[in-house]
This record gives sequence, C-alpha cells and structure tokens, in this order.
Amino acid sequence: RTSRGEAPWEDAHHCIVERLRRRHRCRRRATRRVPPRSLRAGAEVSRAAAASAEVHSKPRRRPPQPRADMAMPQSPQSPQSDEHVTKWVARPARSQEEGWVGTAKTILRVMLVMGATASSLFLACLIKVFVCPVDCVVGRRWMDRFVVAAWADGVVGGPILPRGPKLKLSGELPRPDGRAGILIANHQLDTDWFYLWDMLRVVGAHGALKIVLLDDMRTVPILGWAMRLVGFIFVSRHRRRARPQDDVAEIARGVAEIAEGQSPSLLLLFPEGTTVSEEAKRKSEAYAARAKRPAHELLLVPHVGGFVAACRGFASRGVALDELLVYDSTMAYAGYRGEVPAWDLGFERADDVELPNAAKLFKGQHGDHVRLHTVAYRAAEIFADDGFATPLDALKAPEAESIAQRWLDARWVEKDARMTAYAADGDFADDGDVVLVQQPAMMLPFACLTAGWLSAVAAAACAVAVAMLLALPVFLLAGLAAGVACLVMLPCLCVGTCVLAPAAAAGYLARHMYLHDLGVATPLAKKAPRSDSGFDDDDESVDPEPPVVGAAA
Repeated sequence: RTSRGEAPWEDAHHCIVERLRRRHRCRRRATRRVPPRSLRAGAEVSRAAAASAEVHSKPRRRPPQPRADMAMPQSPQSPQSDEHVTKWVARPARSQEEGWVGTAKTILRVMLVMGATASSLFLACLIKVFVCPVDCVVGRRWMDRFVVAAWADGVVGGPILPRGPKLKLSGELPRPDGRAGILIANHQLDTDWFYLWDMLRVVGAHGALKIVLLDDMRTVPILGWAMRLVGFIFVSRHRRRARPQDDVAEIARGVAEIAEGQSPSLLLLFPEGTTVSEEAKRKSEAYAARAKRPAHELLLVPHVGGFVAACRGFASRGVALDELLVYDSTMAYAGYRGEVPAWDLGFERADDVELPNAAKLFKGQHGDHVRLHTVAYRAAEIFADDGFATPLDALKAPEAESIAQRWLDARWVEKDARMTAYAADGDFADDGDVVLVQQPAMMLPFACLTAGWLSAVAAAACAVAVAMLLALPVFLLAGLAAGVACLVMLPCLCVGTCVLAPAAAAGYLARHMYLHDLGVATPLAKKAPRSDSGFDDDDESVDPEPPVVGAAA
C-alpha cells in the first residue's frame, strides 16, 4: 500500500481513468460533429463510447501522484478511443478573408487563372495551325509538353491557388513513359481533377493527362476553347440542354484521336458520372436494383460504356492490351465523415465543412491533406475471359461490357470499404506504406504564362495609345473646325432669327385676319355660283323659284 492507503493497482487505475478523461476532452474540442449513425454502429466506436460513459459516471477526484520508485503494472487492454482524432483530424481551414481585401484577392486569382489559360490557348492555336498540319505526332507532343504540362505547372502547381493541402499517396503511381493509360477514380467534389492532376505532377505524367468532362465546359470562354484544342473529351450524359450525341461513340473517337499522336497519354475518367448527392444516390440505388448490381453505402454505381469505349479507342490505334494500364485511384479528403449532401448544397457540405471545392480554392481556403490510393491493372487482365481466345477478342465482342461490369463492381466494392474505413478511422485500412508529399509552388511556368498574357495586354494598350496619338491631330483639326463653324454660324443664326421672326409673325397675323374677315363678310360679298344644269352637287333636282306676279312683282 502507498502512503495514502491505496493499493498500487488502484493508483494505476486512476491514472488510466484520468488519461481517458483527458483524451475524451481533447476529442470534444477537436471534433465538433459526430460521425453518421451508420458509422457509429461499429464495435470499436461503441466500446469507445462505453468507456467514455463509464469514465464520466465515476466521481471526479484527483488521482494520487505515483512515486518514482514504484513499478507501474501493465494495464490491461483498454478500449479503443478514436485515436485518429489527434492523428488524422484535419486542421481547420483558413479563415475566409472578408471585406474588400478578400474580394480583391479572389478576383485577382480568377484573373491570373484566366490569363494563364489565355496564354496557353494562344500557344495551342499556334501549334494547331503551324505544326500539326506538317507533322501530327510532333504537334501532339508539343501540345502535351508546352501547353498541358505548362498549364498544370503554372496553375495547378503554381502560386495562384493555395498550396496548403498535402498529398498522402500509397499504392502504384502512374508511369510517365507509358504510351496509353486510363485513370479511374471516385467522384466527390469539383476539385477531384485538381488533386489527381497534382498527383501526376509527382511522377511527371501531368502533360499526358486528358479528361472526360461534361458538355457544359465546352462553351466556357477561353477555358473551354483551350480544352478542345488540347484533346479533352466532352460528353452530354443525355441531358436536354446538351448537344445530341452518342457519348460512347464520342469517347471512342476522342481516345482514338489522342492515340494517333503515339506519345504517352493518360485518360481521366469518372465512371460514376457525377458527384455524390442524395438525389444521385437515390437514382443509383434504383438503377442497381433494376440491373441487379451491388449498391454502395458512400459511392454511386459506376457506368461501364465509357470505360469500354476508351479501351476500344486505344486498341483501334494499335495499342496492345498488355501495354494499356488501368489505374484505379481511391481519393478522400481530410475531414470526410461519410456525409452524403443534399442536392441543393452543390459542392458544399452541411457537416463535412473542411472539404474543399473550387470556390474555396479561389477564396484561399483549403483542407489539411488529400488521401490517394492507386492500384494498377493491365487491360489484358481485365478482359481475360475463358469464353474468348484472346483479351482483344473479348474487348471487340458484345459481351465486353458485361466483363468490364463485373470488374468495375468488384473495384467499387473495395472503394466503398476504403471510404467507410476512412470515414470511421481517418485513413484507409491496410494499404501499405503512405508517402506524404507537399510540392513547392512552380514559379517559372507561372511567370512565363503570366508574362505571356500581360505582354499581350501591354501590346494592345500600346497599340491603342499609338492609334490615339496618330489620330489626335485629326481629332484636333475636326474639333477646331467645329468650333470655328459654331463661332461663325451662331451670330448669323441669331441675326437671322431676329430679322425673320417679326416678318413671319406679321405674315401669320395677316393671314389669320384675312380668313376671319372672309368668314364674317356681308351677303353681297357672298355670291353663290350659278349652276348651268339646274342640279347641285348631290345630283338632286332643285325646284325653280315660283314667278312673282301681281303687286309684289
């Protein structure tokens, strides 16, 4: 027994209780929200909640301080208590800059992005007009190197947007020298392509990226035009306001055109087709029930047609299926707790407010990190089927979509398990070593792109100034002539008005008096005109006056 009359095991027990109490208080301060009910039902979280309730049910008292010479016994296995709170919790996003300063910074970021895109568009036009007609292969390579890669380094990796989020990578990264590849990923936010592009910058494959986008981006000024020139593919998803087209055929045509360049190319495709929301989740579950496909808790059911069309497009240009690599990437953001947002929220979140989006990036806000796990497969392995002699025969057969559907369903089940584990524990489960990457901002590409559009603006301003200087003498002479004319004509007009105005008034009065006198003239002045026919203007007969006889005559 110690000096306070307590056994050593009681002293250790109080230390453990106090440690759990402090950890619970840290958890209350660090997380202001609780995970969804579906994720709180796990065994580990239930044990942690039970331990916290047991701690709070006991009376508070100060635990005795253990002596230095006293050996502390090993405590039994204590219940797990959400250790990811202190290890994986996202740092609070940067406070939004309010007022005119924040608005000015946001406008400046938008101007810098659009200016860099305009510089890339001008360079792409030069390559398309002067290089591609001579040599299509060289033109495609220059387009990837000097337009796509330069824009990614200057905008995605430049100082325009915040460089706060770190990349936590695991698995297999894409090869920069691969001739053909397809990158598929789950779709959560409008910034997914941004961080996937940043991941490709780690291995130097960012210049080979081509993205499948919605048709709405085609008509965006400057940005949409540049995307069309570099080979991005646009699909309508059969919406009423989009162009009437066959999306599968459009993907196959676009991929075949990309593969003609014979340079490394990587196609980014989101098989889910849209971001996760309650409305999309309801439609996805209904489709899964009709098609008898597995439904997912946090993800949508993937579509198969675009993936098969991409594989067929590469194969149509002589790319062997053994060389065609398919990279399956699962991505999650720091602070993700498994929320499925309402449709009207768009890319915002009601609970998972730490998740970024494009509007927050332009406002200077970002999360702590982005988690990415990538697994590489060969297309020959995907389409290997016992019913066909070669994988290429299976790809060309009508059964190719059913083969790809089974493979995608298996991958999405794994993705859903990873996302569920991330929502509960803050990280994917059993995915090997994790590498933390935070690349510095690329200043040279940003400076080159910015100098390009600034020089164009300066040249336009100089041209306008020179034109104004050249036209200034003409403007001065015209102004002088107009002034002289005004000085000469104005007195003449005044004199003429003073002379002619009384005469005009006198004439008007004379005419008015004449008409008045004519109206009140005597009967002698009114002599009715004689009619030779005896009929008036109405073609009616007029009886002659009776003769006057007698004394009256």
